[in-house]
Amino acid sequence: AFVKPEFIGEGVTCPPPPPPDSKMRTDWLPFDLTSPTGQRIEVKSASYLQSWDEAYHEHIQFSIAPHRAWDPKAGYSPDIKRHSDLYVFCLYKALTKDVSPLALEYWEFYVLPTYVLNEQKPNQKNISLNSLKALKPYITDFAGLRDVILNCPIKRA
Repeated sequence: AFVKPEFIGEGVTCPPPPPPDSKMRTDWLPFDLTSPTGQRIEVKSASYLQSWDEAYHEHIQFSIAPHRAWDPKAGYSPDIKRHSDLYVFCLYKALTKDVSPLALEYWEFYVLPTYVLNEQKPNQKNISLNSLKALKPYITDFAGLRDVILNCPIKRA
């Protein structure tokens, strides 16, 4: 499953919507979204179902690899790190294809401050769902996502 960061952005800003001239997502930033309070958010998604085989339920894992930031004028930065303040891990839980990915009740969201990954999994490139749960993320549905994100404690380096 693929979740567009704008989908998460809508959950963070509603209500109220951002002013018409504001942008939550800017091209070339090393993270996906910026919250109304300035939190830098990285969005990852996964699904048990894959298009090629409904009988096979995917082992859930998310990419958490540190990376270089890209700037269209300067190229890649020399620093390899995680550039966000928090991660939103999105899990589509449906086990059959007769459910629409737009059905929000089939989504679960795990919100984790980036500093937890940096302290507990500093060089790890992927994390399984069970390993993620062991880090005690904030777990919510779409309706609670905004409050969880806006109240998630962050540490900036």
